[in-house]
Amino acid sequence: MVVVCAVLAAPVVIFFIRPPVLIVTDATFAVLYGKSHLRRQQFAASSALFRRVKPVLVADGVGSDVVSIAVLGAARQPFCVLFPRDQAAAALRFHEQFPETPAVLFSGPVPVPEIPSPDGFLCVYGIDRPVDLYRAGLFAGILGNIPYKSVKKGEKQDKSTATPPVSPPKTYVLWQDRYVQAPERELFSRGIREKDPESVIIFVNSAAEIPDMKAISCTVLTGAGAEYLEKNPRMPLILFSWMDPDFTAQEIMVLFDDSAWALAVPAVRMAVREQAEGTIPSKPLIFTEKIANNSVFRMLKKSAKKMP
Repeated sequence: MVVVCAVLAAPVVIFFIRPPVLIVTDATFAVLYGKSHLRRQQFAASSALFRRVKPVLVADGVGSDVVSIAVLGAARQPFCVLFPRDQAAAALRFHEQFPETPAVLFSGPVPVPEIPSPDGFLCVYGIDRPVDLYRAGLFAGILGNIPYKSVKKGEKQDKSTATPPVSPPKTYVLWQDRYVQAPERELFSRGIREKDPESVIIFVNSAAEIPDMKAISCTVLTGAGAEYLEKNPRMPLILFSWMDPDFTAQEIMVLFDDSAWALAVPAVRMAVREQAEGTIPSKPLIFTEKIANNSVFRMLKKSAKKMP
């Protein structure tokens, strides 16, 4: 019996004695990200890496020295430390003090001059926006091809009108931010047309460019278009944001999360391989409670891993 208990306890002991992964997290982010959301991501990352993943909570605007002290207070010898984009100075300071401890800095959608140069122990990873936009196009093509009422859980689908024999081309809208360029638009369009070849795709930068909302089958917002959400559009929406899912509108079916917490697992694995730089796709969060159609959910899950 003692041997059995020892065998069962061994993985737990190993889990807790392994050096942890630390993620620097400021107070404002923690509030907007949501405590329950952060805990879910923490549990998922810890399980995937089989070691503790711990937040290092710091006040907004603190200096790099204070961040380093907070990191050391969380673990004397961390396995890896992850820093968000706005903590570039702290990441560089930590790397100078502890050059043999892997540190990851997330640079965001595009690199900027103040980001330090990667060297194998200080790794700099960006967001793979081309893959993100391709997957967003796939999601939009799937969600736009079913009646909106069948997407919302709890509402019965009228089978007599679920698949009309003839219908006009569906319209999809991408509300683009400044990081979306021609290659991303092309991949977004490719993703939609893999699911809806006869579709009409519109790219907008402001509310004035939005067509009649009643004619739109699905809209994707890449970090812009807050005023559009205020109009309560009655269609499936896809949003690029790391905000707390509990704060999102009922119409938002998929959330592309590019936070350090969402990208922790691939980032740590890349850092362990001493991959000095690279890009990581955002993590699509599919809201199962809003999708009643199981086949639609399966298509979305499959598309979440597809590469262009």
